[in-house]
Amino acid sequence: MRLDSVRELKRVLPGDIEKAFGVPAFARALPAVARATWRHRKAPTYFLGVAKKRSGKGYSLAVRLQDHALERSPLVEEIARRAKGEVDVRYVGQIWARPRARQAHWYRSRNRPLLIGSSVGFLERGFVMAGTLGCFVRKGRSKDLYILSNNHVLADENKYRKGGAIVQPGTLDGGAASRDAVATLSAFVTLDRARINFVDAAIAKLDGAVEANVSKLTGTGTLAGVIARDLDIGDPVSKVGRTTGIRRGRVTAVELDGVTVTYDLGVVTFDNQVEIEGAGAQAFSDAGDSGSLIVDEEGYAAALLFAGGDHGGSNGKGLTYGNPIHAVLSALKVELAFR
Repeated sequence: MRLDSVRELKRVLPGDIEKAFGVPAFARALPAVARATWRHRKAPTYFLGVAKKRSGKGYSLAVRLQDHALERSPLVEEIARRAKGEVDVRYVGQIWARPRARQAHWYRSRNRPLLIGSSVGFLERGFVMAGTLGCFVRKGRSKDLYILSNNHVLADENKYRKGGAIVQPGTLDGGAASRDAVATLSAFVTLDRARINFVDAAIAKLDGAVEANVSKLTGTGTLAGVIARDLDIGDPVSKVGRTTGIRRGRVTAVELDGVTVTYDLGVVTFDNQVEIEGAGAQAFSDAGDSGSLIVDEEGYAAALLFAGGDHGGSNGKGLTYGNPIHAVLSALKVELAFR
């Protein structure tokens, strides 16, 4: 299928499917009990994007299922019929924002100068968490540096006050206000359950006395700048994250719409997302890697990691989701700092 045909199909299918079934298709396709659960949750259980055909020539419609009951359902049959069989159907399960970390090495240590991939987080009494310092950015012609990461890593899903302290390492890794405050929350893109979202992103202004290495990608090289084009299916990528460190993978789908992600504040829906699977027998990310900068094989910033699940991928280790970096920088009105 041609790329423009896939894009048009994923644009019109959700509305056409709902009209054809008379009720939301993902609800109709479920058994009665599951249908009641869906009504309570009020979240779709599939989403659509762009994938490459297995032959490598042309594109297919990426169909991602978040409920096993849909795998042999009228919904998938109808989608496949409309796509004339040119579909890439995968069960991905529930997708979670990944703010809390488990284990790591230097990534959760105190690093001065600050390093890309380090543990970082907001400072809230009684709440222990850690995510990943994605990279550094600047505003306009100012030389001031800002940390870039996710809203849920730096801004506590819209709840943290602007001007609030950001610590490195995050509190889960022993970060404390007295010795580890390195920045203050400056701005974030609001996560909104009532509308379509495109990025999960926030910035924190660095304390002038804190040094940062803006280009070092520990263990992989240096940051080269911002990718000139959008990521494509099959592109090799890597990241340095707070929990799993250096992981490599490849893009499995792009332009995914209707990606539903579970946060503490509830289910949030995203459009135009990138999907990545880990290389070899490893997952690309784990809890605590949220905020990691995803780079292409030449070291160009390509996406901001924000969520993942434990199902799917050719190795069965789960899939990771990222916001295209151009959308992130545009939403926050910042530029990448890499030299």
